Amino acid sequence: PSLSLHPARGEVTRGLHLAFDATSREVVDAFFAAALSAGGTERHAPRHWPEYRAYCAFVSDPDGNNVEAVHKEA
Repeated sequence: PSLSLHPARGEVTRGLHLAFDATSREVVDAFFAAALSAGGTERHAPRHWPEYRAYCAFVSDPDGNNVEAVHKEA
């Protein structure tokens, strides 16, 4: 699969939830640090979510979209 992001031409998308599959907890942590340093706002710091059986982090982008990195665990 691929994903291509481009600047909006007109109305900005808001309320989107975009999740990226991460290969490890370390990748989730790196995503979170990079997202915050790029201007994202913390929604949920990296932690294990038992209800999802996953290690996840969530940030809001400058337009209010929810961006997640998720590492599924057994």
